[in-house]
Amino acid sequence: MTGGMPEGERRMKKYNYGHLLLILVMVMFLLSGCGNSGAENNEEMYGDIIAGLGDEEQFSLRDIGEKNDVLFTTDMTYDDDNGHDAALYCRVYYCVDGTIYTLEQIESLGTAYPVSYGDKCIYTAGEHCVAVYEFDRKNLRWRSSQYEETFDADGNASYMRTGEDGMKENVAEKDYLEVWEAYGESTVVNFGYGASDNPF
Repeated sequence: MTGGMPEGERRMKKYNYGHLLLILVMVMFLLSGCGNSGAENNEEMYGDIIAGLGDEEQFSLRDIGEKNDVLFTTDMTYDDDNGHDAALYCRVYYCVDGTIYTLEQIESLGTAYPVSYGDKCIYTAGEHCVAVYEFDRKNLRWRSSQYEETFDADGNASYMRTGEDGMKENVAEKDYLEVWEAYGESTVVNFGYGASDNPF
């Protein structure tokens, strides 16, 4: 017999290490899938709101790139001819650590400009305006900016940004067009469910 660990014990040690490694990998995989989106988390955050919707109200849960999904509700939708049940106006709910932060009503100006969302933001628009809504995680509140295009008597365009505090500032045409381009590339909020379709 040579010195050192017996062969059977060496095999058992190798098996145990390999088994533990496999368990560790599986746990890490499961944890990586435990984000804050998903039906179970949404039920905890928004289930009561959805259950309380009226017969004519519809809702949509969307991942806009924030920590949790965002809940949109409205009592009027329309077919935007692109496969969406879109809305001109809606309420918006976002949950952080059990507290709901609400945009009471946001509204677009015409069916050509449905409520939509981009990366960590929500949009409404009209023929000569576009508004951007973002959640300020530091101060735990919604922030808004409205960009407008106006014309003087001679047809010359000027561009204005209005902040949430009502303060107005002139902006360059390129700033206005950049926001419009972002809105054009955004995703329409698709409302497909009513209170009776509560998935929770």
